[in-house]
Parts: sequence; structure tokens; C-alpha cells
Amino acid sequence: MKLKRIIPILTLGLLMACGSSEKVIMEDGKVYEIKGSKFFNNGTNVTEQLTANEKEIIKTNLQKRLEAEKIANEKQETIEAEQQRLETIQEEAKRKQKELEKEQELLEEKLEAKEDARKDFLKAKERLQSKQEKYQRLKEKGKLSPLDEEKWKARFLDLEADIEEANQILKNLK
Repeated sequence: MKLKRIIPILTLGLLMACGSSEKVIMEDGKVYEIKGSKFFNNGTNVTEQLTANEKEIIKTNLQKRLEAEKIANEKQETIEAEQQRLETIQEEAKRKQKELEKEQELLEEKLEAKEDARKDFLKAKERLQSKQEKYQRLKEKGKLSPLDEEKWKARFLDLEADIEEANQILKNLK
């Protein structure tokens, strides 16, 4: 991110430093500064001392450098645009990942609720079966009065209602 901000600032700084003059470094190491149609070397005007061929070579080198800078700037802009596109894609992927995590969390909660409802259903069924077995033992031993039998029937109705309620909850969660 810092590099993304620094490069345009440096490019702008270089362009402003050059002003309306352009510097050209030749293969022999001489540095020429071109202002308009005048050529300077170390601050001295050397326009009259250069041949037309040398001036053309300097201008050609300048054009090559300017074209290279233009291409580099275009590539830099392309890279920045691509980087921005990739950042957008990455942000979108993060957003989708968060959505999927929330969705998975909801599914896990729903699964847990189903499991709890199933356990409740099985417990209610076991309680009914246990009470029925106890009722049968007491009945076989003859320890139940007519009043006790009415109480047991009421308990069985309550337990069956609990089973039906647990079953409905289980069906609603599917």
C-alpha cells in the first residue's frame, strides 16, 4: 500500500524537478540538458559545438528515454488497476466467507436443536415405558386401588401428551 502511494509522488517529483528541461545521459557518460532547442553540458551552452548528428543522437536518446518512461508509467497504472481489482475480489471473498461462516453457524445451531428435540422425545418415551412397567408390576401384585388406577391413567395421558409435543417439535425442526 505504501509503495502504491510513493511511486506516483516520486514520479511527480521527478517531473517537477526536470521542469521544461530534459536531461540525457549518453553512453560515454556525458550528461546533456536540453532546454528548448539548446544543449547544455555541466551548465555550459554547447549547442554550437555539437554537430547535427550528435544533436540527433542526443534527441533520439531523449525520445527513447521518454518513451520508456511512458511505457513504465502505463505499466505502473495497469499494475495499480490490477492490484485494485484483486483487492476488490479479496474483499468480496472475505465477505462471502463471513456469510458462509454465519450460515454454517446457523446450520450447526439447527442441528443441535434437532438433536436436543430427538433426545427429549426419547426421554419422554422412556419415561412412559418405565411408568407402564411400574404400573404393570403394581397391578400384578394387586397393590392398585381404583383411585390409584385413575391417577396412573392421568399420568399416562400426561406422558403421552409430552411424547406428542416432543414429536411435533422434532417434526417442525426437520
